[in-house]
Amino acid sequence: MPKVTVLLPVYNSEKYIRESIDSIIAQSFTDWDMLILNEYGSNEECTKIVKEYEQLDKRIKVICNDKRLGLAKSLNLGIRKATGEYIARMDADDISRRDRFQKEVDFLDSHPNVAVTGSYQHHFGVDIDWIHKPATEPAQCKSNAVFFCDLCHSTLMLRKSVFVENNLYYDNTYLAEDFELWSRVIDFGDIANIPEVLGEYRVGEDNITLEKKSMLHLESGRIVAKTLKRTIGLELLDDECILFNNWKNDYFEIKDINKKKEAYRSLKNVLRKIYEKNQEVKFFDDDALLRSIRAKWAWARGGEPFNRMTDVEGGIDSIFRTKYPNPYINRFYYFWKENKGVKAKIKKICKKIKELF
Repeated sequence: MPKVTVLLPVYNSEKYIRESIDSIIAQSFTDWDMLILNEYGSNEECTKIVKEYEQLDKRIKVICNDKRLGLAKSLNLGIRKATGEYIARMDADDISRRDRFQKEVDFLDSHPNVAVTGSYQHHFGVDIDWIHKPATEPAQCKSNAVFFCDLCHSTLMLRKSVFVENNLYYDNTYLAEDFELWSRVIDFGDIANIPEVLGEYRVGEDNITLEKKSMLHLESGRIVAKTLKRTIGLELLDDECILFNNWKNDYFEIKDINKKKEAYRSLKNVLRKIYEKNQEVKFFDDDALLRSIRAKWAWARGGEPFNRMTDVEGGIDSIFRTKYPNPYINRFYYFWKENKGVKAKIKKICKKIKELF
């Protein structure tokens, strides 16, 4: 049996699939096999390419779905068929660094309580050049999983036994099936990230419809509410759930000053209730939860990136006493800071203008 089984779902993925598979074949760690989950209806060119790799490398097996399953069910099929001790996730347009598997296997071997490990990930594309740095420590990953999906999916390696024994499969009734799954994993094992870039995420054309984005937005608050009820026994009302919708920042779109103040007041009250309830049940580490609460508040109030973790001195009250910069200026600052490609392009334009005069 291989140490690692790679799950690679594909659907009309012919454009970049060779780069993705080649990055797995090039791994310094060689004790793996791969299940390519070819969705029903995937075009002839994509199917031809993956079948070609199946012939070239005996470690690669193509599973062609005989009906349309969707991503969640395809991945669940892969989890059940995987023979490896660990399961590595991979996407058809992303790239793994050569030492990814070796470092993740070593980490899981030496941290038996960790159910999921991942890493930092480099985002690249047209005018895109930045590094996603999710939390690394298990306690912080656990509390962050309440509020947002701060994991780089195509860098993840899962401990199969934890998932199978605890019926941890993707739920296809959710559009954000990954966020929903990680919110349940925290009941059964740790999540941790290796503080190194082990994966490359290709940012291409956004093919998510506005309708789907809207549905994901509304769903995110319901996932937060479900997690809070299960982990600390705090049940949110419907009007409190929407405070945690996180695909876009609703607070910035409220034009009426009084309504905006009321929305922030409501969010502050619920965040305080979360902290106080956890003081009773002790499910989350106190300091880690404070950092997560501060991140949620700073995102809503000041436009900070949701994964910017900052220590909190002075307890829960100090979070709400802090004055945050103008959210529009703040968002531009972080966008400029993290997107080096955009920065380089603007500098190039400025240089050309200067040359003209």
